[in-house]
Parts: sequence; C-alpha cells; structure tokens
Amino acid sequence: MHWLKPFGHAQGKPMPLAPSGGAGYNSPVQPVSQTIRVKVLFFGRLKELAGHAEHSVEFAAATTIEQLFALYAEHHPELAKYRSSVVASQNQEFAAWDTLLRSGDEVAFLPPVSGG
Repeated sequence: MHWLKPFGHAQGKPMPLAPSGGAGYNSPVQPVSQTIRVKVLFFGRLKELAGHAEHSVEFAAATTIEQLFALYAEHHPELAKYRSSVVASQNQEFAAWDTLLRSGDEVAFLPPVSGG
C-alpha cells in the first residue's frame, strides 16, 4: 500500500496535531450524545393505529413533541393522517407541538372527540 502516508505527515513533513489557539488542553468537551426516555400514551383510534396504548421510548435530547409524533408516524404511517387534529399533552397538561421533551416526561396523543 504505497499510496498511504503515515498519519500526521504530509509530504514527509510533520503536521500539527491541533490548531493553535486559545483552547487549553483541559478545555470542556461537549457530551458525545445524550438520550432521554419518555413514556408515550395513545388514546382512541391512535391506540389501534400504534398497536399499543403505552410505550416507553429513548431518543436524542432536544426532541420536540412534534418530532416524537413523527417518529411514530414513520413506523405507523396511518398516524400521520390524524396529525392535524391530534392534541398532545406533556405530564398531563396540554402542550404545544414545539415543546422540548425531558427525560421522565409522559406524553399523550389524544384524537379528536366527537359527541352530542
């Protein structure tokens, strides 16, 4: 494999390992990945479409209720048809679709209710 060059060298000259600057050796490092776990509840017709009434799921932090619903709609495409009329709750209180989720949250998706 004559086309490979030794790591850290270009044209036989040493390359710097890191750019010089103000960052110190012990500068803070961002976490590689953080995940959160939430409990998800489906009611009415949504329960039938999702195949279960309750589910626990783990996903990346900084996820919204909208993104959570989209995750389920990817696996159960029929759910997407109800998105415009579904109401969401976070910890038993109505919540906006752009609400960020935290680990331990309970999210419920409620279909429209008809009555007379």
